[in-house]
Amino acid sequence: MNLNPQDLISGYLDESLTPSEHDLLKTWLNESSANAQQFAEAVLLHDRLRGEHQAIAAIADSVGTVAREKATPPSRHFVTISAATSVLLVAAAVLLVIWVGLGGTPVSAAAELKRIIVANTQLLDRTYQITVEEPALMDRNAKRNLASDSRPPKPPIDGATLYVRNGNQFVLVRQTAEGLPFVTGSNGRSSWAVRSDGPVRVSADLTRFNRDLPGHEHSMPLISITDGLDRLRAAYDIEVLKVEDGDAAEVKGNGEQSRLMLAVKKRGFRGPRRVEITYFVHSGLIRQLRFVEMPYGPERLTLRLTLVEDRPLGATFFDHESHHDANRTIEFEE
Repeated sequence: MNLNPQDLISGYLDESLTPSEHDLLKTWLNESSANAQQFAEAVLLHDRLRGEHQAIAAIADSVGTVAREKATPPSRHFVTISAATSVLLVAAAVLLVIWVGLGGTPVSAAAELKRIIVANTQLLDRTYQITVEEPALMDRNAKRNLASDSRPPKPPIDGATLYVRNGNQFVLVRQTAEGLPFVTGSNGRSSWAVRSDGPVRVSADLTRFNRDLPGHEHSMPLISITDGLDRLRAAYDIEVLKVEDGDAAEVKGNGEQSRLMLAVKKRGFRGPRRVEITYFVHSGLIRQLRFVEMPYGPERLTLRLTLVEDRPLGATFFDHESHHDANRTIEFEE
C-alpha cells in the first residue's frame, strides 16, 4: 500500500480521496475485521467531535448575545449561571445521543450514511432475497433492439437468491422459465456460469457474468452493496426518516428499532431514481434495500433486496465447483 491507512482514513473523512486512493482504502478494509473496526471507530469519533464542536459553538454564540443584551451585574450573573447550566445540559444530551448509537435523531444524513457503510463493510457473508415489484415500460427503441436480439431471454430475477461476500464475490441463483436452475457467480479471481446442462463457463473477466444483476450499468452494483451506498453521497439527496410499523412489516428483525433512509437521485447523474434503505438504528445493519426504477438492460425495475441471513458460507462457496457435479465439462473464456 502506497499510503498509510491513517492517511486514507483521514482523506475519506475529509472527502478528498482520489478514485485510486478510495480503492486502496477498500482493499485495506477487506484485509481483516480489525481494519474495519479501526475504520469504524475513526468515523464515529470524527462525527462525535464534529457534533460536539458545532453544539458548543452555537451555545457560546447564544450566550454571548444574551450577555450583551443584559447590562446590569445581577442579570449578567444570572445569565452566566444559566448559560453554564445550559452548556452542561446540552453537552450531556449530545453525549447521550452518541452513547445510545443515534437512538434519537441522527446528527446528519451524511454522517449516518457513513456509519451504515462501516457497519455493513464488517459483515462477511450475506444472503438476500430479490423481489421485483414492477418493471417500468420500455421505450420504442428499447423494444426494437430487444426484438432484434438473438440471445435467449435472461432467467427472471424475481424470486432469485443473491449471496455476497466482500471483495466482489457473489452467487446468484435463479430459475429459467422452464423451472431449471441457473447459477452465476464470482470468487474474486474468476467469474462463472452454471446451467442445468452444457459446459460450465469460466472467465478471468470478473464482470463477464455479473451483467444479469441490476445496477451494474450505472455503478450501483448489487454484488458490492457498500460501493453502491458510497456513491449515494455524491449523486443523491439523502434524508433519514422513522420507519412506521406498517412500512417495516416485511422486514424481519430482532426487535431493534429501525429507520428508513431515503435517497433521491440528483439531476445529471445516472442510476435508480430512488433508493430506500431500511436499517437497525443501533447496529446500522441493513435489513432491506429498495431500488425504484433501477436500470436493467432495456427495462427499469423497482425491486427489493431483503436480508435473509448473515453467516459464514464456507471458504469454497463462491467457487463454481460448489455448484455443479464434479464430472461437468469446464469451458474457459477470455
